Amino acid sequence: MGLPSPFTCTNTKVEYNREQLFDWLDHVVLPHAADLARLSFFACVPHPLLIPLMEHLRGSGVAAGAQDCAASGDEVTGEVDADLLAELGCRHVMLGHADRRRVFGEDDVLVARKAEAAARAGITPLVCVGEEDHLPAEAASRHVAAQVRTATSRLPHGRPVVILYEPNWAIGARQGADPHHAATILRALRAATTDLDVRFLYGGAVIPGTYTALRSAGDWDGVAIGRAARDPGMLAEVTAELLARG
Repeated sequence: MGLPSPFTCTNTKVEYNREQLFDWLDHVVLPHAADLARLSFFACVPHPLLIPLMEHLRGSGVAAGAQDCAASGDEVTGEVDADLLAELGCRHVMLGHADRRRVFGEDDVLVARKAEAAARAGITPLVCVGEEDHLPAEAASRHVAAQVRTATSRLPHGRPVVILYEPNWAIGARQGADPHHAATILRALRAATTDLDVRFLYGGAVIPGTYTALRSAGDWDGVAIGRAARDPGMLAEVTAELLARG
């Protein structure tokens, strides 16, 4: 995929309007742009903010990602086509986030169609998987392996994909998955994707020290950061940690 290891990203959800987005970029992201660019950092934002984001970040090395796209074969009013996202300059699109699974009932079959559309448009799908409840590691690994097998089943041969393991119970929590639990999941994900050009991120309550702990038990390619990407001090610490492991 041409990405250095490790790498990182964030999802702003619907936290920012245009003015708030620029404030975040100016005071949190851009002061660390050089280091974030070395980590191939990208921010997934709502569709109306993609062009303002890319214009504001022009020349910084920080990239833009979308939060969703239409499924392959869909021509539905209100949906955003992957080819259009690619035309705008979007490099990644997040698919199957826990919010969309919970609120809209999206399943892995639909995620697979969206991933196919993104890949054919030249955009790297960022496919989210994770167990809803805090299951034992072996049960959780079976669940996410089944998720990822279905969600990546329609990808064209040789196209890159990023798998984000983000257990639902860790989103917004004070503490993320135990490194050994996460390592069990990672082994299952690798076994389920041996024929893909794939890299693996962990997400969920990522703070300074999380990536180092994860790497003590498993060969993760990076982390997706939430609240740490909103705080200048935490972002600097996580960025330095990732660069030190590169």
